Amino acid sequence: MVKSNLQRILNSHCFAREKEGKQKPFTTMADLSIGICDMIGNMSLHSSSTRGPGPLWCSDAPLPPLKIPGGRGNGTRDHTPSARPLYSDRKLTVTEEPAGNGRPGILHFQSRPTVTKTIQWDAVLSSSALYVEIPLDPLPEGSKESFAALLEYAEEHLKVVGVFVCFYKNRDDHAKLVRTFSYLGFEIVKPGHALVPPRPDVFFMAYNFDQDSSDEE
Repeated sequence: MVKSNLQRILNSHCFAREKEGKQKPFTTMADLSIGICDMIGNMSLHSSSTRGPGPLWCSDAPLPPLKIPGGRGNGTRDHTPSARPLYSDRKLTVTEEPAGNGRPGILHFQSRPTVTKTIQWDAVLSSSALYVEIPLDPLPEGSKESFAALLEYAEEHLKVVGVFVCFYKNRDDHAKLVRTFSYLGFEIVKPGHALVPPRPDVFFMAYNFDQDSSDEE
């Protein structure tokens, strides 16, 4: 179970980057003009009509643009007022933007470590896996607790088999993110994996819940 891994997450000193001086408010998607989440969801919409196990990533389908649906074009995401609440407790609030107009449904996981700070993870649910986009901004203090709550919700409520995290390879903190998520139990996904789209500019790592469950039995 994922709970066996939560203490390791909470004890990870490399998950949040400490900064001295005044911190700017953290907005996960505020400066993002492209979204990996949308690419994953759109690829499933463009897949072939031949049904098979798992998401149908169609290698010969045209790659959809990496653009946030509903964005204004200036890096600001328009969160639709139709987003419906799915879950809320003291640690985590989950809402969903339903699919429509050629764009995928997107899950928003929000935590509020303080009154003025909001941490948000955007994700796409496809088949039995959850795909989480790592925000471009440095992960702030409180991110490890927020991500632990996301993992717990994914296993207990979404009943997914695994969670994929994805981020662009040209990020300055690429190596740091790989070390961090490797420490948390994520494994690097090799190119050509059946459950991820063929994108050489995007790095994927996977966490399998079955591993924890089998260890406890």
